[in-house]
Amino acid sequence: MTDSRTEVAIVGGGPVGLATAHALAAHGIRSTVVEARATPARHPRATMVNARTMEILRRFGLAEAVRQAGVPIEDMPRVSFVRSLAGVHLGSIELVPDAATLMRMMAQSPVLPTICPQHRLERILADALRANPDVELRTGTTVTDLVADPDVGVRLTHRGPDGVVGHVEARYAVLAEGLHGRIRSRAGLEVRHQPPLGRLLDVHFIGDLTPWIRGRESALYWIVNPRVNGVIIAVDPQRSEWLLEVPALGDDADETLFAPDRDHAALVAEAVGASVRVEVRSVRTWTMGTTAAHRWRDGSGRVFVAGDAAHTFPPTGGFGMNTGIQDAHHLAWRLAAVLRGWGGTALLDDYERERRPVADFNARQSEHNALLMRDFLEHDAASYATALARAGDDARDAVAALAPMLEQHRPHFDFAGQALGFRYPPAATRAADAPAEVVRDVVRYRPEAVPGARAPHAWLDSATRRAAVEDWTANGFALFTAGPADRWQDAVRAWSGPVPVVLVAVTDADSPASADTVVDTTGAFADAYRLAPREAVLVRPDGHVADRLPGEDPERELAAALTAAAGLSATTVGRAGIR
Repeated sequence: MTDSRTEVAIVGGGPVGLATAHALAAHGIRSTVVEARATPARHPRATMVNARTMEILRRFGLAEAVRQAGVPIEDMPRVSFVRSLAGVHLGSIELVPDAATLMRMMAQSPVLPTICPQHRLERILADALRANPDVELRTGTTVTDLVADPDVGVRLTHRGPDGVVGHVEARYAVLAEGLHGRIRSRAGLEVRHQPPLGRLLDVHFIGDLTPWIRGRESALYWIVNPRVNGVIIAVDPQRSEWLLEVPALGDDADETLFAPDRDHAALVAEAVGASVRVEVRSVRTWTMGTTAAHRWRDGSGRVFVAGDAAHTFPPTGGFGMNTGIQDAHHLAWRLAAVLRGWGGTALLDDYERERRPVADFNARQSEHNALLMRDFLEHDAASYATALARAGDDARDAVAALAPMLEQHRPHFDFAGQALGFRYPPAATRAADAPAEVVRDVVRYRPEAVPGARAPHAWLDSATRRAAVEDWTANGFALFTAGPADRWQDAVRAWSGPVPVVLVAVTDADSPASADTVVDTTGAFADAYRLAPREAVLVRPDGHVADRLPGEDPERELAAALTAAAGLSATTVGRAGIR
């Protein structure tokens, strides 16, 4: 079949496009994914799946598959700095230094970050979609044109692997075609390019590095020596799979690094600092820089960009793929709300209003990380190399002097506050021009149940299951209360608007169990949410806090909060949904 109708057409079948299809299908929205490649990419590219992205994959039922396909972060719990793998160990940044840190990470989220290369993640996402009746996945198919009409929708023209021309008609389109996709310009969505920071050489290789990493297993090994300044990235050490990434920063980059006849196996051996048998699987060169689409929604209102089609960053911090998957998750519930009639079009405007500041922050932080690392590799490390050489076999003094310098790079690698603590501007500020504070602290995550923040994680126990706070928002909004909830229960029953909402009445472990309550067995909910006796917290379908409601007039407060959070007007719902 070459022609079809669907609700959302997705251009691009990389991680972001596939995640968009999963997120839409979770809300019962049909989509068609059109991808030019016939098979998934084999080069690893991104490797770190941060905690927030793992939470989204958990919603898709895929977190465990991703964890099994990768390496748990607790197995590679540090970032090491070395002269070479076989040479002097300069120091390390401990990401999981002890059991207490691991327990704190587990208390912050239902899932931990995972090292899983992008090509494996992409395969997991694609395989799961093939069994989903709400998704059609067309691979080896190139989109050649897009026409959007504000009153009708979009029409894609594509050419399949057999050369046959076909079409997909949809209500909306999401362009997840990457930075170099050509359909974005057809929608009038142009991209701004910042001056590039430099170029990168990626060498994907198979080699047994066990003799040099045993006892100091790390997610990253930064190599600092006169022959190689770069990083060996753990892809899958159990399968001896690695990535050597060598940056050439600035205008005077050594072009011999990128020569077609470069001996990449020898380059790996120089980074290892010893003879090692290497199988080079693939080599990739690319420009490191920041780009941003000038807007994320086209003039018709029917076409959106996500992931690299909307923004790209330097890889320093690993936020590119993660930010894109989070774009997809954020946009999907909004499209579902509008398509199913319980969300207003203001929700679709809020996609860029909320996500762009997060992407901009991640871009700035990634650039900062890249420049700081450039200075370290080009200047600071060189001065310490002299000290190390003079120290000979006893390098303890030089290494000790280097430790504070390494610690300044912690936000580059240890970023729970950036991954989990970003905040969206509240719905009440839609008309305001003032920029919202996005991240308060890159390293430290402090859970707070305030409007715009990700709802803090807590396990809650019912008679039949243990579930995370976010699990109650799978099909709509969730209203969480502490203590007696009769008045809020009456408010939920009185709500006659179209927005779906469920009441979750939370009690402490000392209260008698009830069929209408869940139990905060660990006390984590009470600690993070700090609800007053009459207060309630409204959480959106994407797991972010919509509002805190004081409980003075529960029916009207709930109606007003749902109306605002769903992008509706009181007129649309009729007396704000109150019977």
